[in-house]
Amino acid sequence: MKSISDIIMLAGTGVNLIIDAEEISTADLISIAGSIRLHESHVIIRNADCKSTSDLIMISTLNSKNITFDLTDISTEKK
Repeated sequence: MKSISDIIMLAGTGVNLIIDAEEISTADLISIAGSIRLHESHVIIRNADCKSTSDLIMISTLNSKNITFDLTDISTEKK
């Protein structure tokens, strides 16, 4: 996995990202959301259900139109 500083740097270049919320702290997700706002890029946050609703609201307040939360419960999906 890339370091958080690498992910924030990539987000600031304008690329679209898919990241895993289970492996990244809420504070770091907020930093990434702030970075994507600078270049109107987009981030999909997978496993967002592992974060509290208040955490997700804090993350989205910086840039709600450029963030997608994947709340899919993969444990109940058919294989």
